[in-house]
Amino acid sequence: MKKVKKVKKPGFAGRFIIIISVLLLAANTVLGVVLATHSRTALKTLIDNRMLDISNSAADMIDGDVLESLTKDDVGTEPYQEINDTLAVFQENIDLRYIYCIIDLGNGEFAFSVDPTIDDPGEFGEPIVYTDALYTASLGEPAVDKEPYTDRWGRFYSAYSPVFDSKGEVAGIVAVDFSADWYDAQIADMTRVIVISSIASVLIGVILIFVATAGMRREIKLINKDISEVAKDINELNKEINPDAADESTQIESANDIHGIRESIHKAKEGLQLYSQNLHSQANSMISALSVNYRGVYYVDLDRDEGVCYRLHVVEDNSLQQGERFPYSEIIRRYANAYVIEEYREEFLRFFDIKTIRKGLKNEQGDAFRYMIRINGKESYEMARIAKINLSDEQDDGKVHAISVGFADVDAETRRALTQRQELSDALSVAEVANKAKTVFLSNMSHEIRTPMNAIIGLDKIALSDPDISDGTREYLEKIGASADHLLKIINDILDMSRIEAGRMVIRQEVFSLHSLLEQVNIMIGDQCREKGVNWHWEVIGETDDFYIGDDMKLKQVLINILSNSVKFTSTGDDVTFTVERISRYENNSVFRFVMKDTGIGMSKDFLPRLFEPFSQEDVSAKSKYGSTGLGMSITKNIVELMNGEIQVESEKDIGTTFTVTVTFGDSKQKIDEGGEISPQELNVLIVDDDSVDCEYAAMELEKAGITSDIVRSGDEAVEMVKLKNARRELYNLILMDWKLPGADGLQITRQIRSIAGNDSVIVMLTSFSWEDVIDDAMKAGVDFFIAKPLQATTVFQQFRQAYALKSKTAKVKASLNGRRILLAEDMEVNAEIMSMILQMRQMEVDRAENGKIAVDMFASHPDGYYDAILMDVRMPVMDGLEATRAIRAMDRIDAKTIPVIALTANAFDEDVQRSLQAGLNAHLSKPVEPDNLFETLESLIKP
Repeated sequence: MKKVKKVKKPGFAGRFIIIISVLLLAANTVLGVVLATHSRTALKTLIDNRMLDISNSAADMIDGDVLESLTKDDVGTEPYQEINDTLAVFQENIDLRYIYCIIDLGNGEFAFSVDPTIDDPGEFGEPIVYTDALYTASLGEPAVDKEPYTDRWGRFYSAYSPVFDSKGEVAGIVAVDFSADWYDAQIADMTRVIVISSIASVLIGVILIFVATAGMRREIKLINKDISEVAKDINELNKEINPDAADESTQIESANDIHGIRESIHKAKEGLQLYSQNLHSQANSMISALSVNYRGVYYVDLDRDEGVCYRLHVVEDNSLQQGERFPYSEIIRRYANAYVIEEYREEFLRFFDIKTIRKGLKNEQGDAFRYMIRINGKESYEMARIAKINLSDEQDDGKVHAISVGFADVDAETRRALTQRQELSDALSVAEVANKAKTVFLSNMSHEIRTPMNAIIGLDKIALSDPDISDGTREYLEKIGASADHLLKIINDILDMSRIEAGRMVIRQEVFSLHSLLEQVNIMIGDQCREKGVNWHWEVIGETDDFYIGDDMKLKQVLINILSNSVKFTSTGDDVTFTVERISRYENNSVFRFVMKDTGIGMSKDFLPRLFEPFSQEDVSAKSKYGSTGLGMSITKNIVELMNGEIQVESEKDIGTTFTVTVTFGDSKQKIDEGGEISPQELNVLIVDDDSVDCEYAAMELEKAGITSDIVRSGDEAVEMVKLKNARRELYNLILMDWKLPGADGLQITRQIRSIAGNDSVIVMLTSFSWEDVIDDAMKAGVDFFIAKPLQATTVFQQFRQAYALKSKTAKVKASLNGRRILLAEDMEVNAEIMSMILQMRQMEVDRAENGKIAVDMFASHPDGYYDAILMDVRMPVMDGLEATRAIRAMDRIDAKTIPVIALTANAFDEDVQRSLQAGLNAHLSKPVEPDNLFETLESLIKP
């Protein structure tokens, strides 16, 4: 019998690749058909929209009244040619083949009207092929042909857009043609691309499958090899046992293989069970080891809302058993209601909510919550900690599926932390009380010292104004004035230190003249050197600009403090040298170095580290000999650091001392010949805007021009700030007011400000819309001009100057003080006498009340309008000034609400001013009172 050669069939991997390839080909074929259909529709929609855009744009450019009036006789006339030229320009710019106008003849008939085509245009009145889209356009709705049409120019799709006349009726139609052959070619190209892409994707897919299954095919070959080896071994064994059964070996080969596989599977199953038991035992051991710090450990399957108890932390009737499964959410609710104290219960349930857990652990590995429980009547703190159980990289879908939960007893730890927190809170309260006591002490000290100083300085100035005093007496009086000024400096130093420690010292950023500042320092220190016989040298090294941006007052305070010390601690005939140099420049900033050198008594090396400590003195005798307070250098260093600067000192005993201060200032473009009636650094500006970004931008823009500003976020805050400044007689020159504010709008706040401060301030309304419709109401409310956001500093300053100049010309007439009757409430005889003398210098009459109660009685005992103003000391016996003012304001008489009441007090803090305003006072003048400031305040508050 002839042996037949068997045909080798493809293996498993080959069959797998063939099946996947066929499926991929079928899927790509279906996808290609779908894509072709959708792409055809999408391309048609895209072309339609483009055609409509072109026809609509052309229709918008044509005058419908002119188009409607055209007849065949108008061809070549100016109206006809105007429309023809418009279409021709549009056709050339868009690169169109055909664009033309159509007229509706009625009864579904249409004809050409204007056609700018140079070669073979449509004649006026020549019929046009009717389409549904053309009819739709004649009704006023733009449309595109759904099917192509054919005329003597070819086969086309057209877009039609109506042209409307001034009455809103259709005056004509603009048509734009696209070749149908071009459209069909686009569809054919797209179809070819899709077919090629589908075939390419199948080939790529087959290659990728072949590459991806390479490993699997290798594994299958190894398995087949192993099976062949096993079969060979079995056949050889059968031959040895039963040589006659060699022919049957092939028949039983398959059965023996199956039996062997069955036995192998059985052994593998036993091995897996043993392995699983070992793993379970190891897991329990690990859980027991890890749960030493937890009295309860649980596993929770969030998908099934089911948990497994590994260690129970609350034993009760019918409690869970180790390894028992339980309904997670139900057990959590039951535990919360039974044990968690009500104060924590809601947050406890929220913490264990499945949605909350998944949200919280999305980007975190774990979380914890501390709460209080009550078990058997005993309250204790407990902490629950949850941790995400991560899946393998292949299974991870970004969602939390399972967590572990542990409950720990943290009662002792929590109570210890609460005790420490309470101790810290108590310490903070003590510190706050101490700080408040210090503030009260400083306020009282300021008042107690300024009150006699008011008498000293006032009497000194009055005595010096007498031309008949002798030279000796004048010298004594001048020394008294100098001593008073020194005492005032001590108070100011103490208050400066208080502000620095409280973080309330503000460094302003405003344009200042460096040359002017240096000239002031030169005059002041030069005079001190001449009086003492010290050689004074100062020099500006290199070139500097006219103006810079910074805090010139604080800088001058630093320089004068150091240089005054140099003069103070330098003997007659020695030298004091002051040099200024700009050492670098970068990004619109300049770095200056101020070097102050003397050949005085110097300081020891050991003392230098303590130089800037408050009340630090190397030699105690210096305090009495030189009049030093020990605060000046500490204040100086703090100011320099607040200005982001640096101060260094080198000194040697009996050789001299050198201070080097390095500070950075912003560059300013302002020149000496710029300015006008008011310069930017003289402006006092308030920005009112609830938008923090707008506020910061406005402040930054103004700061570029050297204008500093205060910022408030609401109208109520703006009114309070204006009241505070008005009380101090430090009115805002410029107020930038946002139109839209929370609560009262910008106009309402403007009216309130005008009622408080009058017309002295320039008010600018900031808007982001057109203000023409509201300009009358705004001007009536007191708005001077408008500026659109975002503002520019130069525009603001220019507008301000114009408004400021106009206000200066129309400024209200100040009241004459001659013959005015003033009620003075002052308990100190000397201060009352001095104040009376000052008022009488302007021919005013003064009635004095020794305390607030007498002042109230004197005001009540005289008729309406008897007194023109009241000067009210705040601290007085029997009844203080604030209480007396409230009593006067509460009287049922006409002038009780309108008479100006001015506080004369040594209380100089902002809180004191606020209390004065709340009591009904109009202004707050701090002692010692400058006569000119007092006269100006009276002139502005008393009615002319």
